[in-house]
Amino acid sequence: MKLSLIAAMDERRLIGSMNGGLPWQGIERDREHFRSYVKGKALLLGRKTYEEMEGWVDSDHSLYILTRNRNYVSKTSARVAFSFDEVISLAEKEAVSELVVCGGAAIYERAINSADLIVLTILHTTFTVEGTPKFFPDWDTKRFSEISRQKFAPSEKSDFGMSIVHLQS
Repeated sequence: MKLSLIAAMDERRLIGSMNGGLPWQGIERDREHFRSYVKGKALLLGRKTYEEMEGWVDSDHSLYILTRNRNYVSKTSARVAFSFDEVISLAEKEAVSELVVCGGAAIYERAINSADLIVLTILHTTFTVEGTPKFFPDWDTKRFSEISRQKFAPSEKSDFGMSIVHLQS
């Protein structure tokens, strides 16, 4: 089974805050890229990220929610697991071909050393957040090599450019 991570971050690797949500809004190209990449694939999300993303994911996804809360019950058909290894085991039993990790920060941190592919949208600016910031983890640059990079100039809707980068192990 292929394990990939997908995230958007600013130049400091900021991905969010303890308060939830993204530090930016309305970056259509990133939203389209995310939806295109994850279409029809199995997704792994932390509980908070899953609850924030309600409405973003639809019925063509197999969802896996990772939580420490042993009393958590999903309102949907998503599978709930209490450890990363349990999620991997469930996905392998269900013959998932690719499991895409969509966050949050603690899930990325746990999964990054097992990843086959990292798909990043890098926003060429920096943001600030209220509350404790959350960052995308460092990765082993000896293990991951850049296999593609698309650069996009600032647009009418945003005054900063962005790059979509694929790193493969």
